[in-house]
Amino acid sequence: MVKVKSSIGSVSGKVGDMRYYQVNGEVIGRALPVTMSNPRSPAQMKQRIKMNNILNMYKYIKGFLQQNFEGIVGNKNASSFFRSYNLMKSPVWLTQLQKQSCRYVLAPYVVSQGRITSVDYAYRDGVFVTDINIGNLEINENTEECELAGVIAANNEGWMNNDTLQVMVLRQKGIPSLDADVEFPECFSVVLTLDKSSRAKLVNAPMLETLSPMSRIPLCNIDGKLALSVPDSDGYIYAFAVVHGRGSGREKLVSSQQLCLSDNVLHSLYCGEEAFEKAFASYK
Repeated sequence: MVKVKSSIGSVSGKVGDMRYYQVNGEVIGRALPVTMSNPRSPAQMKQRIKMNNILNMYKYIKGFLQQNFEGIVGNKNASSFFRSYNLMKSPVWLTQLQKQSCRYVLAPYVVSQGRITSVDYAYRDGVFVTDINIGNLEINENTEECELAGVIAANNEGWMNNDTLQVMVLRQKGIPSLDADVEFPECFSVVLTLDKSSRAKLVNAPMLETLSPMSRIPLCNIDGKLALSVPDSDGYIYAFAVVHGRGSGREKLVSSQQLCLSDNVLHSLYCGEEAFEKAFASYK
């Protein structure tokens, strides 16, 4: 710190690597730090590492989430909401290399948040089954949006014409241990408009953008409920969600939903103490 005499009156602000300000009528100069600090205490590092899986997953599925959090529109706001809701979940510990190579592990993350009543779903015997009643409707390659809209509105309270039904599916190959490479998940999502006048076929609904696409898996009817039967359930871990929506833009309403996993083995492995120790050591 130095005291400065100026012939041009008061001096304040930043000049080069010095910052000037006045104290009791005198001009004081203070050198700015050459480098910024980068705190690496165990608590600070734990918080940073905790974010990695959330951020990497968002990069791949952000095209699915742009209108899934009420009151916001766009990638930046959706990113903030996705981070804040999922920081409360059990942390998934990735190493520095896994973070840098954009790997992530499927987790039961929140993918929508809003005021519409949540849709319930569960996984059993290779099938994700929702609580959406569709009666005797057979879903095949010729099923039209108007048919699905009609049976959902007739058999389920709280559904209206022109509501939307987003279907989201991700899958990832299982691995035997933390020493094996984490595979990139594949993803797909569609938004069906439940318009009673639409003759558009369900199979032709455009898929939402993702960095790692997978083939579409058709919906089906299981005991009168809307469902999705997954192929190769022994070789892959699947994650599934459906979101009930209404309206668009900042006025859009959605149901609160999180991903349902077909198998928790990989997720539990990367939430454990061994995974944390390996991740923490990779930053030293």
